[in-house]
Amino acid sequence: MASTGDHCTGRHGERRLTGRHVLAAMLVFLAVVFTVNAAMIYAALSTYSGVVAAEPYRKGLHYNDRILAEQRQRQRNWREALTIAPDGWITLAITGADGEPIGNLSVEIAIGRPSTNREDVKLGLLADAGRYRGQIAPLPPGAWIVGLEARSAGADGEPIFRARQRLWVAP
Repeated sequence: MASTGDHCTGRHGERRLTGRHVLAAMLVFLAVVFTVNAAMIYAALSTYSGVVAAEPYRKGLHYNDRILAEQRQRQRNWREALTIAPDGWITLAITGADGEPIGNLSVEIAIGRPSTNREDVKLGLLADAGRYRGQIAPLPPGAWIVGLEARSAGADGEPIFRARQRLWVAP
């Protein structure tokens, strides 16, 4: 029987599966699995850190204090009206139950994306004729979370008013 030099064909010309084919298939399969795993790990680590709260243990210890503060805030019946203009100007009005503006507060806001802290901006607002104003760079389109905390002017303790709202910036 003469050899044709082709290691892949059998006696009657049919193709045979050899060790080289199996090795090549296994290496291609493992390369695909490792590539997909690497892409998924990169996506997971580069987008969301997984941190829900900074210092969760300390916040957990003071959970009852937060509940009491929220009840006091609800009893005050204060309302906020927040606007962010396309040019980045932020205007905040906090009014009491009687509709009168609440002044003499130290107000800080934090604006960030819901899924990452890379674009977070913190800003102290300045009192301006019964309102509070400040300016940031214009926000790119998409979803944003705006949180605000107001304290009595000069106070460093817990905020007397907190609010949080979701904001959508259209393209």
